[in-house]
Amino acid sequence: MITRRKLLAGGAFFGALGLYSQHRGLRYPRLSFEHEPPAKLIESPQHAMRFVDCIATLPDVLRAIAPEPSIEINVLKQATQFTLKNVAPNARLNIQAPKSAEVNESIDGLNRILEINHSHQDTITLNWKLPVNDGFEFAVMGDTGGGSELDWTLNRAQALGAQFLLHLGDFNYSNGEYARAIEQFDGAPLPCYVTIGNHDFHDNGLIYDDFLTRIGPMNHSFELAGTRFINIDTAADFWPASSGQRGKLFALLRNEKPFSGEQVLFTHRPIKDPRHHDDHEVGSIGGIDYLVEQCAALGITNFLHGHVHHSAELDFRGLRQFSIGEGLGHENLVLQKPVAQLMMATIEPNKKLEHRWVDLNMPWTSHQSPTHLYKLKRDGRTRQIKWYEQLLADENLKT
Repeated sequence: MITRRKLLAGGAFFGALGLYSQHRGLRYPRLSFEHEPPAKLIESPQHAMRFVDCIATLPDVLRAIAPEPSIEINVLKQATQFTLKNVAPNARLNIQAPKSAEVNESIDGLNRILEINHSHQDTITLNWKLPVNDGFEFAVMGDTGGGSELDWTLNRAQALGAQFLLHLGDFNYSNGEYARAIEQFDGAPLPCYVTIGNHDFHDNGLIYDDFLTRIGPMNHSFELAGTRFINIDTAADFWPASSGQRGKLFALLRNEKPFSGEQVLFTHRPIKDPRHHDDHEVGSIGGIDYLVEQCAALGITNFLHGHVHHSAELDFRGLRQFSIGEGLGHENLVLQKPVAQLMMATIEPNKKLEHRWVDLNMPWTSHQSPTHLYKLKRDGRTRQIKWYEQLLADENLKT
């Protein structure tokens, strides 16, 4: 028999759970509370650093998560050195420092190695700026896995002249790809800003820490040349839909002065599956309504996503939704001809985002992911399986 006391106790418990979930964000499936975002301060015997648009991967190594990061350093000893990764080669360092401090920067690909020497305990501010006020172009792609397909995508984006790449999640499909993808992003020919995919937080267990300490936050925004980019987590479902760091970021942006420039939201899952008879969409209870309402409140019209391994455009409830998820190039194998595309987008002052679809042009020798064979078998594509297996065998003979 359920007594009144038990009902009240149960109500109190679920009420408290709801309030706590609103704060932390209850994620499902793989039921868990959301992890805390990366710290914005690190301290060591050599220095204390506060930073914006960076994460700390090691005490002396930072990763930029936006094109124009900044760091404030309180130098505690006479000399210190650290590395900042993922910075465009054409970004220019601005230094605010007292005369007693000497700051030297060397560039190695996307890495900036900073050496600071001083005679007193000093506070030094460093920030990097891109010469893009007249406009810039960036690339967008998702669902690459972490193998040769990702290598090709990164090099293709750089060859097309992109200032940076927005990666829309799912760089981890099979054993070993997570670690390899991190190395690929670290060694990429252009900066990469990554949203988390539904394959990117579990690998024989939940591995949010791997993403948060090596890739970046799951919810984040940055501005460049009058355009705001908003990285939103849709990799899992949320209860309530407005909870956690995602809800906090939306609330923070709503409370700011209205943004007058172009805005680009990039995430993993769509609010509307562009394929007929498929429903791989945001699945939280009320999740689609919540995201549409937040975009409307902030004046966002560009919604970029991956997840569906397909290229498409559609208008949905006031949003222009771009599906950009052919990084794995799987439809190339299904159709046995190159069809995969990535998106190049152009931002110019006082203009709307302009985009163009570009052939990925990925060679057959780069189609190496074991996910290809799994998906072909799942879909019963016997002819394509034989053709793909022969293609791999021929390539193995060559090498």
